[in-house]
Amino acid sequence: IRVARKDTHARGHPDTHTMAHRQGGMQLDSLSPQQLQGLSEQLESDVQQLTESLANLQKAVGRYHTSGRALEGMTLESEGKEMLVPLTSSLYVPGVLGDTSKVLLDVGTGYFLEKSPEDGVDYCKRKVQLVRDNMEKLIEVISEKRKQSTQVQQVFTQKMQMMEQAQAKAAEIGA
Repeated sequence: IRVARKDTHARGHPDTHTMAHRQGGMQLDSLSPQQLQGLSEQLESDVQQLTESLANLQKAVGRYHTSGRALEGMTLESEGKEMLVPLTSSLYVPGVLGDTSKVLLDVGTGYFLEKSPEDGVDYCKRKVQLVRDNMEKLIEVISEKRKQSTQVQQVFTQKMQMMEQAQAKAAEIGA
């Protein structure tokens, strides 16, 4: 939703009758209350989905931090040390540490890269920065969607008040 400039009275107050609300080039004032309600629900759904995506990105940052710290700690260990190897988040099996000069990095979709632990730490740091940059962009989009939703709700409320006033006036005339 893009909001065009608000027309104002001479005193600088918004004129609610000539306020130009726009949504993607469409005037919000020209939409029916049902259309506004549908648009509001769509925007709220978008905000919810984007917020879930943001939470997933936050989890990804945590996983990259954990992986980076594990790689840093691995350089201090020696070959042949007994350890527990995680198969899942709750299942570990005994194992023996092999060559610590090389690690395999899971870069997604079944692809792995062989790197030094230091290069692995650098990779994790770059991924954390990339994910954080994407999170910042997503936060901006969420904020904009929330503003749009507020604008739609304001126009909806305004239309409902105008309809109630018109009905009350019609009832007075008819009585």
